[in-house]
Amino acid sequence: MNNLKIMVNTFELLAKYKKPFLFASSQMSNMSYSNYGLLKLLGERVSNQLNGNYVKLWNVYGIEKNLEKSHVITDFILMVLRYKKIKMLTTGKESREFLHADDCSAGLEIIMKNHKKFKNQNNALHLSTGKRITILNIAKIIKKISKSKKLNVRIIPGKKKDTLQLNKKNKFNNYLNKFWKPKINIDLGIKDIYQYYEKNFSKIKK
Repeated sequence: MNNLKIMVNTFELLAKYKKPFLFASSQMSNMSYSNYGLLKLLGERVSNQLNGNYVKLWNVYGIEKNLEKSHVITDFILMVLRYKKIKMLTTGKESREFLHADDCSAGLEIIMKNHKKFKNQNNALHLSTGKRITILNIAKIIKKISKSKKLNVRIIPGKKKDTLQLNKKNKFNNYLNKFWKPKINIDLGIKDIYQYYEKNFSKIKK
């Protein structure tokens, strides 16, 4: 409901002032079983009716300071720093595409600076890497980094399967890669985030 209210209020203002804008959608917008996906699909359709573009984000990761809304990479790193183990909610066999926040910001800037060019074409704009990795392998990368820091980390997979995206493998549209390409690979990105939380761990609420 909060997302819906934000969309209604924002789109009303955009319709009034007719300003160009970019709507942050999701690759989940075709997943009709997801309320989140349905809201993103609605946003895409409204954007088409107004002077807006929309971009499909996949999984953007980076340093998260509001830990009440943290995601898998941050969660796993904090588990390591707190408990020296990664306790997973699922089997970890589900795969995702992960894009570093810095690469995402650069891509968004390019789209916004070329609003008319992207508005007048029929290709879907996808901000992602086009490379899938399992959640279990994310845990293994974090374990490897921990080992280099003399921490012996245990990975404990869960028994449940993914119920969020049902491991639906959407096809990545690489049209945007003609104008932008991600620069930060997943290993380096996770390492940078790990070092941030390691350095600031004493300030993080347990």
